[in-house]
Amino acid sequence: MDQHTSGFTLRPPGAAVAVAAFTEDGKMILTKQYRHPFGKIIYDIPAGGTKNGETLQEAALRELEEETGYTAEKLEWIGRFTWAPGAMGPATVEIFFTRSLKPKGTFDSNEIADIELMDFNKVFEKVLKGELIDSALVIATLLVSVKGLLHSV
Repeated sequence: MDQHTSGFTLRPPGAAVAVAAFTEDGKMILTKQYRHPFGKIIYDIPAGGTKNGETLQEAALRELEEETGYTAEKLEWIGRFTWAPGAMGPATVEIFFTRSLKPKGTFDSNEIADIELMDFNKVFEKVLKGELIDSALVIATLLVSVKGLLHSV
């Protein structure tokens, strides 16, 4: 490649899902996973890619179960985003919301370091202070707040 041409690599499109999952009393389920680029444990929400033939809702339920040991009776789609569209191509993350959690007890111990139930007001405060930095967690928190999805808590 000479100085007058530029190149780029376009990765194939893909979809990912994330779940803003809440207990009936308004506690948000957060996963804590070691993230090597940061050299520390980062809070995030259950999330991951879709598998062949899987619907977005099926992928969201699978990720929720694998990472937390909970399942949900109902998932509501609340938004989507893409990160680094110039580098990642058209991949999107579809965000789902639930308050209908049921323990399933089948989480994959290789998936997470720990889970924590945190009061949503505390999550929201930490997002606004920049203490929680995972993009799916930040965007899901803002969507839940703006849409008033926990107004009955």
